[in-house]
Amino acid sequence: MKPPKFRYVAPRTLDEAVEHLAADPDAKVLSGGQSLMPLLAMRLAAPSILVDLQHVPGLDGIEDQGSSVLIGAGVTHREIERSDVIAQRLPILSSAVVHIAHPQIRSRGTFGGSTAHADPSGEWPTVLLALGATMHAVGPRGRRTIEADDFFVGPFTSTLDEDEILTHVSVPTTRTAWSFQEAAVKRGDYGLALVAATGIPRDGQLAEARVSVGAAVGSVRRLTDVERLLSRGPVTDALAEEAALTAAASVDPISDIHGNSEYRRKLVASLVRRAVLELKNGA
Repeated sequence: MKPPKFRYVAPRTLDEAVEHLAADPDAKVLSGGQSLMPLLAMRLAAPSILVDLQHVPGLDGIEDQGSSVLIGAGVTHREIERSDVIAQRLPILSSAVVHIAHPQIRSRGTFGGSTAHADPSGEWPTVLLALGATMHAVGPRGRRTIEADDFFVGPFTSTLDEDEILTHVSVPTTRTAWSFQEAAVKRGDYGLALVAATGIPRDGQLAEARVSVGAAVGSVRRLTDVERLLSRGPVTDALAEEAALTAAASVDPISDIHGNSEYRRKLVASLVRRAVLELKNGA
């Protein structure tokens, strides 16, 4: 199918991009376009104007800031995949990025575009929620930051305003225990279930555990009951099994042509078990 008619602008500054968004409530941001363009082709989206960010400076770059890494919204998945900084400081991102579609898609799709899209089947929302990342946005009312816990609020829905642009994401590097798990029909497909788990090793235990689930549920969310379990003491095989059962009981999985809710519930339990065992082994 062909997309509906729309106007196209390619601003050269961030301020100009914000002006275009603020001037038209039906305007949409075009970043990598790997999610938006299929929606246009299927006429599931009909913006009046596309604001292309590819010529806007300052949205690229991966900067090691010590306790965090600042990632520009315009950075492609492929750049993250090939980044030495990411591999050394945030290896969970290196682990997750190879699950995103195929190399051609990863070469065009952007980190910020995927994050702002808030697809519960997308790898970045699940991982960023488990890492406690901070989103940086700019709009006509100025700049603001949004914590990951407050950013993802529903399927394809975030607290980013329609006239705001996600510019960077600040990702903490202090969570050195981590695991990313994905179940899919085949490599490159959308995941049927995603689980990300992180924590801070401290005195032989795991502190400040964060565990998130995506794809199997309608909206990416934290598994707080599992997190409380992990805070009780040393991570053991028995605790991993208990965490799996707790995760299965605490999710409300979706059903579709790829798998019913009970199948996805079992996937979540299995992935949580694997994730906790990796945390136990100091992954």
